[in-house]
Amino acid sequence: MPNCAGFVSPNRLRLASLCVALAAGLAAPVHAADKFSTERKGGSDSSVVGRYQGSVLYSYAFEKLGATTVLADQNGKPAALPVEGKVSTKLYLAPKGSSPVEVQRNYRKALEAAGFQTLYACETDACLKAHAQEKVAQLPRKTRWIEAENGVEGTFNSANQPGFHYYSGKRDGAGGPTYVSVAIADASEKAGVMSYLRQFVQIVEPASAELGKVQVDAKAIEAGLKRDGKMALYGINFDTNMAVLRDDSAAQLNEMAAALKAAPTLKVFIVGHTDNQGELTANTGLSQKRAEAVAAALTGKYGIAPARLLARGVANLAPVSTNDSEEGRAKNRRVEMVVR
Repeated sequence: MPNCAGFVSPNRLRLASLCVALAAGLAAPVHAADKFSTERKGGSDSSVVGRYQGSVLYSYAFEKLGATTVLADQNGKPAALPVEGKVSTKLYLAPKGSSPVEVQRNYRKALEAAGFQTLYACETDACLKAHAQEKVAQLPRKTRWIEAENGVEGTFNSANQPGFHYYSGKRDGAGGPTYVSVAIADASEKAGVMSYLRQFVQIVEPASAELGKVQVDAKAIEAGLKRDGKMALYGINFDTNMAVLRDDSAAQLNEMAAALKAAPTLKVFIVGHTDNQGELTANTGLSQKRAEAVAAALTGKYGIAPARLLARGVANLAPVSTNDSEEGRAKNRRVEMVVR
């Protein structure tokens, strides 16, 4: 059995899943008898944290880039902290007779062992006093579950479910912070999902929007060049550390060529920009080669006169956003047309 409290190896993300199960003993198999003891098809545990021993994954949701909230301590009271990233949400049903406090403490122990710092935690009375359930009651309703169901979306009903417990944690990483929140409601006398202890587990991992999926058309390029003397373009794509244009750059190159043909006397710089990852010398060379690749494509494939284009690479010397986040770095990686 792994030592959850002292585990610090690179594989600790997966260990959290093990610790939740092992903290309560060896997991026993779940015997399917009805839909409440049958795993939801297509679902699986997160590699960040798994489930309490013997629980069933009743429903789940996933957003490649989404926004939600976690509770964080603010002067001794829970406050909703907006977060965004890759959002994975699970609703687990615990075995009959499970204790909310035991379930919550198992999650907390496993996450802290995996390096998470507690943002906020409360058990029944403290949660009630702090109105914590009210602050998370709408989260299941806002989640895009694999299949809509009143019992899942209303798992906290009107914030009056018995045995409510909560834990949230944060762990910083090279790509940004990861957040986990676990909200627990005890079984009630109602039928269906509500007759089980429910674990609403939401994991938010670092992610950012993939830029370059919308091309700037020729008219917008013309207007931008007239207005600002430059136009930043995100539809020109290269693989990491490469200067070979990807096939999905064709649409944006076509619009650039159309803008240049509409203004036959216009001369421009084609300027390559990178983020700040890597050495300046290497980035300068890479950005220059990328700018040259764009100019070569406009000349060779679209018939733009070479004398109208001058390629320059400026590495990460002219950022338009912070380089402290992946989203900011994505904005800095761009090609610009600049009027000469």
